[in-house]
Amino acid sequence: MKSLKTTKNLRINTLFTLLIVLMLAVMFLFNTITLILSNRYPLSIDLTANAAYKIGDETKTILGSLTDDINIYVLATPDSFEGSSYLIQARNIIDQYSIYSSNINLEYIDFEANPTFAAGYPELTLSAGNILVTRGNRVKQITLSSMFNYTYTTSGVSAIESSRAEETITSSILNVISEDQVSIAVLTGNGVSDMPAFLSLVSENNYIVKNVNMATETFDKYNLCILFAPTVDLSEDVLQKLDDFLYNNGEYGKTLLYTADVSQPKLPNLELFLSEWGINIGDGAIFETTKERTYNYQPYYPIVEYTNNTYKDKLKDSNSPLLMPLSRPLSVLYETKDRQYTETLLSFYETAGVRPSDAEDTFTSSQATKWGPMPAFVLASRRILGTTGVTQFRSNVIVSASTYMFEASTLQNSSLTNSEYILNLFNDVTERTDTINIEPKSLSGNTLGITSSQATRLGVILCGIVPLIILSAGIVIWLLRRYK
Repeated sequence: MKSLKTTKNLRINTLFTLLIVLMLAVMFLFNTITLILSNRYPLSIDLTANAAYKIGDETKTILGSLTDDINIYVLATPDSFEGSSYLIQARNIIDQYSIYSSNINLEYIDFEANPTFAAGYPELTLSAGNILVTRGNRVKQITLSSMFNYTYTTSGVSAIESSRAEETITSSILNVISEDQVSIAVLTGNGVSDMPAFLSLVSENNYIVKNVNMATETFDKYNLCILFAPTVDLSEDVLQKLDDFLYNNGEYGKTLLYTADVSQPKLPNLELFLSEWGINIGDGAIFETTKERTYNYQPYYPIVEYTNNTYKDKLKDSNSPLLMPLSRPLSVLYETKDRQYTETLLSFYETAGVRPSDAEDTFTSSQATKWGPMPAFVLASRRILGTTGVTQFRSNVIVSASTYMFEASTLQNSSLTNSEYILNLFNDVTERTDTINIEPKSLSGNTLGITSSQATRLGVILCGIVPLIILSAGIVIWLLRRYK
């Protein structure tokens, strides 16, 4: 009996041991398969409202179409992306590029432990945290700070507002694979304004941006010139350069963007040049009398109307406002004249007025020198038509009533369409097709970006209507229970 019992226990122990070994083998096999799949496919689930930790369909399409090998070098170790939810999000985004495309080679490099890496890129000033996207001898350098949008807290401390990791990496990939790049000359001298946030925006969207001194350098090799609100009038020589640039030896195909500013003095030479393109720059500053058409209740920060449906329809959300702070009044001298055409793309509303530059501090809206609607953003063009009446050659002069619509506070505000609208316009006039438009991802929930009218309506609803409904419901319930 004892021998039978011992044999039975031995069998049970053997089966139990085999079961444990089998379970361990299954777990090992499962973990191995999961590891292999995780290196090829994203297995995690992103439960954030805006899928902040996943690359979007637009990026997946671009990755799926790659035929050349692309290298992404991250000059940092993976564990250096810890300690911040935005750094973790950025690493999650970066890691997915090699998962979705076999043509992407992703490599993390400890830059401090491997200083010889920089020797391979002597033309660049590299530092820890940089990201390089390369294809052959084409290189796009990304700084870690450029992968985020920033804001200031109430205490004046800079803080990350949203992530641009996907937009930055995908744009860089497009930059190194694109064979047809568009170059922008930012004209310097004559007291022009500095708009670094805008220059970063266009640079990160695959435009080659260079500062060009308008007095000493030529800019005929560029596709687009930008003149940000000069405070010193342009000489006849510089204006002739602009004429030659736009004429382009009869081939046209060039664009000049000019922005006005309320602090500018009279610039007779430049204003005469613009009038030849059908645009007049007036005196004074635009103010809005309807609070619902202002931003943060500031009358000199007016919201404008989308006048041209072509560019309005290209917006992801045409109900989002476009802000043009501290604007000067514009007027269109003609719509068509010979081979020249003007189109008003954006307009101030009929409730907007003009305060003259010499107005007293006691100025009131009743003293306005002019009332809307008025042009806010004008596209003027000279066109050469073919025998069928279709435009074959064209150069453009774009005039903005506001320079401050190009500053960081408006371009990086996700509740405004300033950056999207401008990029769409640039892509159109330069005839670019290799473009993307990826929205920044916020990890702090949806930002309540509202205009003055929306703030007023919310205030009425939350402070008036909702409490009244609750009070009425309470009274009704009390009466029903009292007289039941």
